[in-house]
Amino acid sequence: MIYKTYIISSIIISIFLISCKSNDKNQVDSNTENVTKKPPSLTEQDNNAVLQENEDTNTASTKDETGNGIVHHFICYTSDDNPDLAISISFDENANALQVQYKGQKESMTLSYIKEDFDKGGAYPTTRTYYTELYNGKENGVYKLTHAGLWDYAEYTRNKDGKKFNFTINHELSIQNDDYRTSPCF
Repeated sequence: MIYKTYIISSIIISIFLISCKSNDKNQVDSNTENVTKKPPSLTEQDNNAVLQENEDTNTASTKDETGNGIVHHFICYTSDDNPDLAISISFDENANALQVQYKGQKESMTLSYIKEDFDKGGAYPTTRTYYTELYNGKENGVYKLTHAGLWDYAEYTRNKDGKKFNFTINHELSIQNDDYRTSPCF
């Protein structure tokens, strides 16, 4: 009898430990998931395979100008406060932001993934992804990219003075043929 109790107890503890271990990967409170995952990186061989596949299927995905990531689409944003201020952000096929370019500038700045939050509450699930803006190896500020339903928002906080800039998707520029555009916004 004691032996059976020992075996049953061992099985229950094992199941409990396994379930706890899988829950530790993405801890969840009632409405928000804080996920600190890193976007998958591709090896050079994987990049070449994806590029070849894209050429074979005539898709518009290409490497960004730094050679990092495969650009799948672009979203065009307009400043909430100044309609002359606009940005274009490139994304890979998994919706990971790669680079940001300001209207009127020739160079893009690399975006480096920090973390992602997911909120199940409200009318639509909301994803907030944070990226550091890098220029010449220095961190200029942080972007918070928010996606909810058909809407995309970008909030940029500049490091040197903490000033915030808010942008909203420009649907007219961003959507082509019922999908995100595959060429830069400007």
